[in-house]
Amino acid sequence: MRRMNVLSSCGPLFAILGVLYFALKAFYGFGTPSFGDESGHILGGLALAKGDVLYRDYIDAHGPLIFILSWCVGLFADFHSAYLMRLVPILCTIGAAVAVFCSPALQKNSARYLAVGMWFAAMGAQWTVQAFNMDSYWTVGGDLLGGVIALVALPLLLGEDIGRWQARCAGACLALLPLTAYSFAPTAILLSLSALATRRRGSKSIIPNLVAGAGGALAACLVWMLFYGDLGGMIAYHFVANQFYYAPYIDVGLKPLVLSLIPSLQHEALVQSLATICFYCGSIFLLVTSRHRVAVLLLLGGILMTQVRGAFGFQDGAFVMGALTLCVLMLMRVTQSREVVGALIAGLFCLMFVLGVRQATSSPYGMNRAQQRQAGFHPIHENATVGFVKVIQKYSGPQERILVIPYNPDVYIYAGRLSMKKYHEYLPWEADYARHPWFGYERDLCVDLPRDLPPVIYFDDYRVWGRWSAADYMPCVLKILARDYQRDPVEKSVYVRRDRLERDALEAGDPALRSQNIH
Repeated sequence: MRRMNVLSSCGPLFAILGVLYFALKAFYGFGTPSFGDESGHILGGLALAKGDVLYRDYIDAHGPLIFILSWCVGLFADFHSAYLMRLVPILCTIGAAVAVFCSPALQKNSARYLAVGMWFAAMGAQWTVQAFNMDSYWTVGGDLLGGVIALVALPLLLGEDIGRWQARCAGACLALLPLTAYSFAPTAILLSLSALATRRRGSKSIIPNLVAGAGGALAACLVWMLFYGDLGGMIAYHFVANQFYYAPYIDVGLKPLVLSLIPSLQHEALVQSLATICFYCGSIFLLVTSRHRVAVLLLLGGILMTQVRGAFGFQDGAFVMGALTLCVLMLMRVTQSREVVGALIAGLFCLMFVLGVRQATSSPYGMNRAQQRQAGFHPIHENATVGFVKVIQKYSGPQERILVIPYNPDVYIYAGRLSMKKYHEYLPWEADYARHPWFGYERDLCVDLPRDLPPVIYFDDYRVWGRWSAADYMPCVLKILARDYQRDPVEKSVYVRRDRLERDALEAGDPALRSQNIH
């Protein structure tokens, strides 16, 4: 009797420890360095909250869902508290953990508590190392994938009964996957086919609830897009521009996928290697315990499709979370009748992640956990003490828009300024799109910049990916800078419009600054 009491309290205690560990990591996640893609989402959320229309005034290559979620936070946040946007991945990850706890694949509460403790501990260990803490689509996509796996995909394959609300929540997650990134659409299709291919009594009644949940989620997003977005622009700038103009610049396909599934002890591959081990482990257990082999293969194929880029760094986040969910649930599934074994495996699993990623450097800034601690706690927000920010704020008003090129959305946040409409960056593949716009959705900086010159342009002439300089794909901008702007003598990346300099000089009674070259 005493042994049973100990075992019954082990699961909840384990879950509490996992939650506390994750909460600590989530807090520190507010203060890690920012990354360009994340800053673009933060800036987009703030711009939309201030009246911009997504894919018309604020154009970005990423899917609408991350901007919908960032807009929600932007309703009560501002440039001074931009770091609050990192509430998005925290809340989404908590939602995925709830799905794990409520998964019909687990029958015993002890197994549920152990599973959610494992989930939070593994996510906490990877939180900042893998950049799960950032306001970005890979974390949201991974959470949605985890929700589908936990609530419907695995229970169906394991012959368990699925409740109405569980099926509808999973349907909503399934529908939202392609809205996170269109590249997740094949995953959503394969997961749907897996559900349809699972032929057993009662499975047909699940489909209407899946459809109902998916329809509700799509309807809500459609209504939002009608008020705050441009559907045609979403097709042009998210699908067409990515598929036909950005894709040739990156390596996508079977070869990078296969190479990424080979475990490695290299620091930058440690997180991906642990995810690969989890994927193999969960897949084997599922293939052994399920009678629906075709449906199982479709599910596994859906998880793999999130990794077609073959990334070893933070961009494999959705695959990492899908593999983690699969492994956690299958480990607890096969051990739930043996609580001592389950508790032991849960402890070893958490230890593997906590120790296994100590030297991992898969974050965008290539630092392990110790290096991140040494870097200190620096939440991203408006910062008027930075040199270039002082110049930008001197020559532009709080309501005026500026331009930052080629790409550095952090500048907008530090300066507390919105971006020029249609442009918060300009990169080689976007110049390619400008030459062949989709059905009138034109976006050419060479055409639009002369029409609406911002008071300040922040221009850092670095080579994109070490290959393309501004002279290679936007020489027109260099001509405009030389003709209409003057480079700040101290902050070399800041260019001030000449008439603004003259006005300021007249007001101050000082002579105009000496013209300078932009080289």
